[in-house]
Amino acid sequence: TEHMMMARLMRDSVALWARAYRIDSFRFDLMGHQPREAMIEVQRAADAAAGRHVPLLGEGWNFGEVANGARFPQAAQGMLNGTGIASFSDRARDALRGGGCCDSGVDLFAQQGLLNGLAYAPNASARGKATHRDLLHAADLARAGLAGTLRDYRMPLADGRVAPLSVLEYKGMEAGYASQPGEVVNYVENHDNPTLWDIHALKLPQATSAEERARVQLLGAAFVALSQGIPYFHAGMDVLRSKSLDRNSFDSGDWFNRLDWSGIDNGFGAGLPPQRDNGKDWALLRPVLRNANARPSSAEIAWMRDAFRDLLRIRASTPLFRLASADDIAQRLAFRNTGPAQNPLVIVGHLDGAGMAGPYREVLYLLNVSPEAQALTLPEEIGKAYVLHPVQSGTSATDARARQARYRARDGRIEVPARTAVVFVVPKE
Repeated sequence: TEHMMMARLMRDSVALWARAYRIDSFRFDLMGHQPREAMIEVQRAADAAAGRHVPLLGEGWNFGEVANGARFPQAAQGMLNGTGIASFSDRARDALRGGGCCDSGVDLFAQQGLLNGLAYAPNASARGKATHRDLLHAADLARAGLAGTLRDYRMPLADGRVAPLSVLEYKGMEAGYASQPGEVVNYVENHDNPTLWDIHALKLPQATSAEERARVQLLGAAFVALSQGIPYFHAGMDVLRSKSLDRNSFDSGDWFNRLDWSGIDNGFGAGLPPQRDNGKDWALLRPVLRNANARPSSAEIAWMRDAFRDLLRIRASTPLFRLASADDIAQRLAFRNTGPAQNPLVIVGHLDGAGMAGPYREVLYLLNVSPEAQALTLPEEIGKAYVLHPVQSGTSATDARARQARYRARDGRIEVPARTAVVFVVPKE
């Protein structure tokens, strides 16, 4: 009875807010603790009230007293296929950031990810920990995120198999679990856990400059902006938001949660984060908070803000980044530079726009996480008429480094500058 009453309260409230206040999307905390049927009812009522599809997003974590359907079929990851209800995907998130949500102690530093040095630029705590195989696996999980974490999307894996993403492993689970792109939320930072800036303050080698740290932040945003599925950006990510390494700031007040929209201060080094959730790691956090490289100037904050807006312009102007169905994605998205012999520091996706509305016949995007420029030869791309995406090639483009990218038609050779996301396009005639 309690379940039924709570489900009714949720259903009626969301319908009212959608109709009377025209709220166009809703997010559910710990959605995995709710019955699947209750969320389906909420979706049905919201759509009817609004007269259109209302996106519902939620945390689909499977844990606690309801885990594995102990009390009812849950609204959790892998349980929502066919509903159109989206769950947050931790697959690419963890591969890009390194480690998991709840690390502490030396793992805060040692568990690096694709963005911040995994096996290719180890920090002092990470030396000798990660292998080339770990790096290849992280690259595959990053691609899985770009493909919308779709269970049936097939690609060449680092171990040599060509297989659906449901076969790719993520912490003992299937990496691919969604049936449609509208059922997955792509993100690298949220209100829970440290911000992306703070994760990189811990995991990037301490000598990494503030300018390079801003580039790593932009790369994190680019992995989300160029992904199939629903892109999700935490408030302040675009101004290098820091909570002074606070891992759980829900009750930390404005001192740690403030957002300086003037772009002068990102909040880093405001003080040791509150003892309740961070105290056990204070001895490790103190030296990081004193690292001047992790405190950006207003110039880095402004650069990130404007470069982030360029990313949004690329996504908004390019329908190929917003494919509506799993079939579309299977048909139009293909990854290059895959398999055992890949260079895992450059993730490459190709989108085929044939027969589809939009300005481009083809899109080729490359994300170079390396602190050094990388060159690839892609035989599939020989003889194309690629030019830089107009958002990146224009003189008003914020990230001038992207303009150093080069494509050579005769052999498909592409040069990508260090820590840069580059989008090439073949315009329609």
